[in-house]
Amino acid sequence: MCSMREVKESRISNGVRIISEEIPQSSSASIGIWVDVGSRDEDNNYQGYSHFLEHMLFKGTTNRNAREISTIIEQRGGYLNAFTDRDMTCFQARVLGSDIRIALDVLSDIVQNPLLKQEDIDKERKVILSEIDSRDDDPGDLIHDLYFETSWGESNAAHPILGEKDVLKTLNNTEIRSFYEKHYTPRKMIVTAAGEINHEELVTIIDKKLSYDKLSQIETRKTSTYHPIRRHIPRLTNQAQVALTAEGVSYNDSRRDALNLINSHLGVGASSKLFQDVRERHGLAYSIFSTSYSLGDAGIFAILAGTQDRYVEKVLKIELRELSKLQKILPNIELKKIKHKTIGLFVLRSESSESRMMQLGISTLRQGRPKTMNEAIEGINAVKTEDIKELAEDIFTNDRLGLTTLGLSDKTAKKIDSLF
Repeated sequence: MCSMREVKESRISNGVRIISEEIPQSSSASIGIWVDVGSRDEDNNYQGYSHFLEHMLFKGTTNRNAREISTIIEQRGGYLNAFTDRDMTCFQARVLGSDIRIALDVLSDIVQNPLLKQEDIDKERKVILSEIDSRDDDPGDLIHDLYFETSWGESNAAHPILGEKDVLKTLNNTEIRSFYEKHYTPRKMIVTAAGEINHEELVTIIDKKLSYDKLSQIETRKTSTYHPIRRHIPRLTNQAQVALTAEGVSYNDSRRDALNLINSHLGVGASSKLFQDVRERHGLAYSIFSTSYSLGDAGIFAILAGTQDRYVEKVLKIELRELSKLQKILPNIELKKIKHKTIGLFVLRSESSESRMMQLGISTLRQGRPKTMNEAIEGINAVKTEDIKELAEDIFTNDRLGLTTLGLSDKTAKKIDSLF
């Protein structure tokens, strides 16, 4: 099945890269215009600009008003959205294969011709400040930003993607326009597509729709340094949030497949070790999972749990025990099961045109080239039990583990610090 899925790549004259993968029997197409800019590209005076700009690009262009942007694709049964990450911004559409041209027309219009009017900025500011309030009101959401801050310290990559209220309250159209002009240049853009796609037709359309040219400024991103810090943030809450962290690996690191298998084994899904032990066997938490996050030059691995204060010590002891187990040789039969699960999840997700479009965009921006399905599967299959052991010995020793908690009592905080 995977061998039939060929990834094709082209580049038009202004530098925009186009990557596509046809999915046989698919009747939908997903297209994304990606910009190589995110919250790690913001200094302290510009925190939240990437995300704010993502919102603003839907507020009107020289060719369409906000209502037309939001309805033209939906009226065809399609889907239009965007997201901002620490190192990228993506504007995406999912449509019937026959509607690719109109989807590209809308996407290229919003990234090239935004109005960025002050009156729209003033309206959207209220929306984004409300979004920040919503995150702050949800401890399970807030803990994610907090453990990045703890782990990456003063690095720009530690900044919350939503930004800081004090900065956003004074943002104006001159500043946001300057940020847009600096970062939204063709050589910082890629287009990815998957589904019912003809690559040559796609290139022809994009060459017409994204034909503008602007020079990019040469920039260097500062690498984020991991800090194994223990940090307890007081808060009155019914449930404590606990993030146990380790230094992850970069997207290009040859050990990333091993870490993804560790992640799958420990905390992905109801069959995972931690879910079965912490929730099903002992009933200590409703939510427990792990996550591995890789940028092009750094990474963080985290285990997150929401539980009552009196159970935190028991939960952490189980987590530390499982990390210690991985520093011994994992039986081959167990590794085989983890591989099967991980490959199965990847392949099933890849049947979706939207998921595959995302995979192509993320891998291209973070490793410099698109990752084929065969390459991803071969990488997972190549991991040996010794690779798991060596990686676990390197990143899961107690002196290299960090901890961020939200809503813990002082008494419990002192007790768990002694576990390390």
